[in-house]
Amino acid sequence: MLPRFLTSSYPMESHYFVVPKFALSLIGFYPEQKRTLLVKLWSFFNFFILTYGCYAEAYYGIHYIPINIATALDALCPVASSILSLVKMVSIWWYQDELKSLIQRVRFLTEQQRSKRKLSYKKRFFTLATRLTFLLLCCGFCTSTSYSVRHLMDNILRRAHGKDWIYETPFKMIFPDPLLRLPLYPITYILVHWHGYITVVCFVGADGFFLGFCLYFTVLLLCLRDDVGDLLEVKNIEESPSEEQEAVIVREMEKLVDRHNEVAELTERLSGVMVEITLAHFVTSSLIIGTSVVDILLFSGLGIIVYVVYTCAVGVEIFLYCLGGSHIMEACSDLARSTFSSHWYGHSVRVQKMTLLMVVRAQRVLTIKIPFFSPSLETLTSILRFTGSLIALAKSVI
Repeated sequence: MLPRFLTSSYPMESHYFVVPKFALSLIGFYPEQKRTLLVKLWSFFNFFILTYGCYAEAYYGIHYIPINIATALDALCPVASSILSLVKMVSIWWYQDELKSLIQRVRFLTEQQRSKRKLSYKKRFFTLATRLTFLLLCCGFCTSTSYSVRHLMDNILRRAHGKDWIYETPFKMIFPDPLLRLPLYPITYILVHWHGYITVVCFVGADGFFLGFCLYFTVLLLCLRDDVGDLLEVKNIEESPSEEQEAVIVREMEKLVDRHNEVAELTERLSGVMVEITLAHFVTSSLIIGTSVVDILLFSGLGIIVYVVYTCAVGVEIFLYCLGGSHIMEACSDLARSTFSSHWYGHSVRVQKMTLLMVVRAQRVLTIKIPFFSPSLETLTSILRFTGSLIALAKSVI
């Protein structure tokens, strides 16, 4: 039985960025959140916890490289996610006004699509965005929690065998000695555990924005496709529309062209906001997958489970980026095909020119432009092939 907000019966307006809003509001970074003094202090506290966690993990990992490579990788693998999460947090804060503007404008445009057919598009893609983003939240939550569970289980087993409790944190970090001794140790442990959840919600917020915007743009393009087809439909191809009818069609066609141009402009604005986040995500994900595979080969027991869950979570993130990019590309191609297949040739020359210009514009597929590549399922296929080669290489070496 799914929670109500994951079902299609949940109100469409409430589906809009529901999971990213929940995640980023927890740490005080949602763009539409009212920036009270308390929220600012809370967001700064979370920023400090995440920043110090990145430093402490990196220092620990680098320190242990010449001592124990397995222990070093156990710290360096999650620090890659922590640093990426810090990049996403800073980017969301830096572009908060632009993100707020995009959220409000796309909300306004989607709310205007009210026909029965358009509502079915909204129900399908709004629900899909919520479910996939919630899946990402669950994967991140399980990954972060697994580190704490592993540490607790290891110490419980040590105590069962008469050994002393190891005063370490769930994520390998360097701390001053007093923070790793009673009575301060429980506070340090809780803060490090919260550091893991801050990392998760930053991922959910940024990745949820990317996927959500992509699917909402897809809805707008599908609605535009239907409006163009309905406008250019000719009941009797042998009868040409009157001049008055053509004048109405020209005015409506101009509005549709403006809508298409606005979707393209919104996509460009989203690319400008997400370029650092997306590029950093794909670069660090390659490092995380590589180190996770090595950790899986080096560790045993609970360590294997932790890094299998970790690798699956990173794989889900990459899949969501590529899925969102593919949906926009397919919607653009569908708009071009559908417009060209309409009865545009049964109208005046001006309407024909406007229609063909829209076809040409739609054939220049909208993409979230990232240096060196664009997220799509084809890109995901290439990544999986490259990852398979890395795994084979690691097995041969180890």
